[in-house]
Amino acid sequence: MVGGSLLAGLALHWATPMAPLIGGLVGMAAGAGWAYGKPGWRLLAAAAASVPLFTMALNWPTIALVSAVIALGVAIEARGARRVFMETSRGLRGVLGFGIAVSVGLLAMWCSLKVVTARETVTWPSWLTDALGAGAMGMVAVLALIPRHVRFALDPLQAAIKNLPSSLDPEVRNLCDRSIAIWYGAKDRLDDGDPGRNLVRDGVLKTLEVAVKSAEVKITGASDSELAARMTDLDTRIAAATDAEVKAQYQSARAALDDQRTFRQRIANGRERLVARMHNHVAALEKFQLAATNLEASRVTSTSSKDVAQLVELSNEVSASGEALAELELGDAKVEPSSVAAG
Repeated sequence: MVGGSLLAGLALHWATPMAPLIGGLVGMAAGAGWAYGKPGWRLLAAAAASVPLFTMALNWPTIALVSAVIALGVAIEARGARRVFMETSRGLRGVLGFGIAVSVGLLAMWCSLKVVTARETVTWPSWLTDALGAGAMGMVAVLALIPRHVRFALDPLQAAIKNLPSSLDPEVRNLCDRSIAIWYGAKDRLDDGDPGRNLVRDGVLKTLEVAVKSAEVKITGASDSELAARMTDLDTRIAAATDAEVKAQYQSARAALDDQRTFRQRIANGRERLVARMHNHVAALEKFQLAATNLEASRVTSTSSKDVAQLVELSNEVSASGEALAELELGDAKVEPSSVAAG
């Protein structure tokens, strides 16, 4: 960019007083075209960006317009100029890249003008200041290419892994570890756009989410053995009571302990169902991963319709197990703990 801008500024010195700015635009387009392809489209963008310099007053709105046009030219991907607007309007990276390119363009043009109008360069030959002004613009404009080499990795699965509580039951922790291993296996073997890859990721995410919920299912209060001992003691007291009021109070306490035991049993059953469905879901993920990997490998030679049909069936099985896991998460295991009465 720097060399192209300097040479373009020098070549245009005898053609226009706007040589430093136009030379900088040409150098930006030429540098981006040499490094990333599509030089014709980029030079066309530079030509379009030069038009306001001849038709509008040279002020900040004009400079901002010129910067926006050349930013689009720099942002053109090698996949085609028709995708430039999609690249600069979809996703965080595109928006950030376009914003940086516009800002850098403004700064580059300001630097170019400062070189040309500086008191220290007023006695220099005009061809030299034009060339150096354009070169300074190209030098600063290199910063506009930085977003091309920046990648944002927002991995919800990594966040879910970090969110796993340390108090997880060992059995549930083992299921989480197995599901995470499934994801890394699928991630390495399946392409980014493969729907099977997304299915495995979503299935593993569901496993981890339910595991977090399972840690919240805690049975508080007296243990089953303590409740049994207290109930036996109350039965003895009820049998020995001669006062009607005393007997009624013992009977009421006995009924409350019996309710506690019922609630504890319901919570234990709900948690056991949750763990059982997690086992089923993880096993379905493992089965699907193996089938998908096998199908991916067989594509090198041939793929039978039977293999594809089996993969579709397994995909439906994984989806169904995930839905069952979500229903259980929102049902017994989540609601019943609030019903527990302290012993």
